[in-house]
Amino acid sequence: RWNAAPGREASTMASGEDRISALPEDILHHVLRLLPAHEVVRTCLLARRWRGVWRSVPTLRFTGAKGWGSADMFAQFVDHLLHLRCEGDGPPLDSCDFDFDSDGIMLLPAKEWHASNWLWKALPRVRALRLRLRIVDEQEALPLSYMHLFSQHLTRLELVGVSFNNSVADFSGCPALVELSMDTCDVFMKQLLSPSLKHLRIARCYISDRYRILISLPNLVSLELIECHRGRVPLLGSLPRLARAVVVLNEHCADQCSQDQLDSCGAERRDICYGCYYYYGDPAHGPHYDRNDCIFLKGLSEATDLELSADSVVVCLQVLLSYYYVIYVSSFLMQSSYPSSQIVIAL
Repeated sequence: RWNAAPGREASTMASGEDRISALPEDILHHVLRLLPAHEVVRTCLLARRWRGVWRSVPTLRFTGAKGWGSADMFAQFVDHLLHLRCEGDGPPLDSCDFDFDSDGIMLLPAKEWHASNWLWKALPRVRALRLRLRIVDEQEALPLSYMHLFSQHLTRLELVGVSFNNSVADFSGCPALVELSMDTCDVFMKQLLSPSLKHLRIARCYISDRYRILISLPNLVSLELIECHRGRVPLLGSLPRLARAVVVLNEHCADQCSQDQLDSCGAERRDICYGCYYYYGDPAHGPHYDRNDCIFLKGLSEATDLELSADSVVVCLQVLLSYYYVIYVSSFLMQSSYPSSQIVIAL
């Protein structure tokens, strides 16, 4: 707060003294990190003091092509700024945020490669990377051409409206990555790899209904699987450090029997029961899962804080409604280190 006497304050205003420019650079950075990147760059015109401040702001925020006149002008600006800030030997950025609105400009086929290119440019020089596409109905998610990422600095990756069509999403090239969030994405992958990941969130994503995503993450601490559309629940492998899991399965989950059986109806033809036919994998294309093993709940057996919620139509999920449900939930309740108040199950 400015506590100068009224006379002095009036004198300062009359003289046009620039008190904002006199602030320490870390405070200026704190203010500028709240602004979109193009507005940050414009501050170089304010005064001599501001000419180089934008070059050292530890964050970049790109908010889409709206207001630029054309997508090409916006793309040229982003290309140039990323070249200046992300190539060289300077310190890594705290965060880089690509937050594109729903006008669809950057989703045009001619512009899709820009988003992928920007991701790879920023990736080696940033600690937290966010790519958000607030897509509207009937727009497809933005495809990423590669998912073998490499960064020594990346700790957090947040993706919205992105499409993964690779068989394996391999994050082993990012040894510092601890948090991955995917929301409203097309997640058509068969395996997710990361030796360092601790927090995984998959929400409102579209997943394949012919095979499951193998999730086997040795350092995972928390897992959130929230209302995914159409696909199968993941195949959970070894999660030895899992402490907290939240699972919400809605009516779009593919693990349901068309014959209204609580267990698999045993149908060997997909035209009889599509849900049970692919429950243990596509018989024609694989992979095949052990019919004597637990698909899902076994992987949650290390969690001390567990929330499970399933729509009533998800009746083919054997791990919740048959033998494995009784065995594993009973083991939770019998161990004193897993108080029952921390286990919530809603069907």
